[in-house]
Amino acid sequence: MKQTNLFLMTLVISSFAFAQHINTRFISVDKGSNEAFEKGVAKKTSKFNAKEGQLRFYTFMVNTGANMGNYVRVRYEDDMKGFDRNPSNEAMKLWNSEVSDLATSKNTRMLSLNKEASHVTVSPFSKPLRTVMEYTFQGGMSAEFWRFRNNVAKAVKESGAAIFMEVWGCASGCDGNMVMVVFGHDNYGASAVDNSIEWEKVYNTYNKLNGEGSYDKDISNFGKSLEMYGRRTYTMTFMPELSSPEVMSIDKLYTN
Repeated sequence: MKQTNLFLMTLVISSFAFAQHINTRFISVDKGSNEAFEKGVAKKTSKFNAKEGQLRFYTFMVNTGANMGNYVRVRYEDDMKGFDRNPSNEAMKLWNSEVSDLATSKNTRMLSLNKEASHVTVSPFSKPLRTVMEYTFQGGMSAEFWRFRNNVAKAVKESGAAIFMEVWGCASGCDGNMVMVVFGHDNYGASAVDNSIEWEKVYNTYNKLNGEGSYDKDISNFGKSLEMYGRRTYTMTFMPELSSPEVMSIDKLYTN
């Protein structure tokens, strides 16, 4: 099996209300093997990751950025102890026989949901297009970073804007203080609306809650809190046919 080192370390993050955890990895597939890869992943997932009590996996296709054309495979757990359970021997046998020779896994990470900074009120299945923003902030400026992220979440909720926003803190498999902010959209047209009409509601409510001009001031300090190359953005599309079904308690991800 072609695979880089995997990191499964205990996540130790304090001060924030973390709940729900994911283990993610990028998967590159040999040229011309995408169809066979997807067939194998779908077969393994439907057999071993489709019933309540089984391990949950979700798959995305990366559309832009350095990993364009690669897949993202996400394992989801309600709490950290869930990762003590390994895939069954039968599941691994199927994966190894039909998938692993076609693919290389890399950049494995473990992250936890920061509910205070997130706003998820609808099923993630209803927002198949994701805009992923990865930030790395300076250790001495965590207050500036989190002030904006937490206040934005409050403004989203108070404004009633139709914004789907997950914020994941990373402490394993990442460089520096990396945080992944994920926005969900119906499609690209809806993402344009989210970034203009809906976000204007957030902007106005943020200033109402925190004082006139506070949004511009806080987002400026947010930008200053980042490392020199501490910002990366890409999009990816959810692939339900290669994922565990919606009924498998994904609703526990909701923040409201």
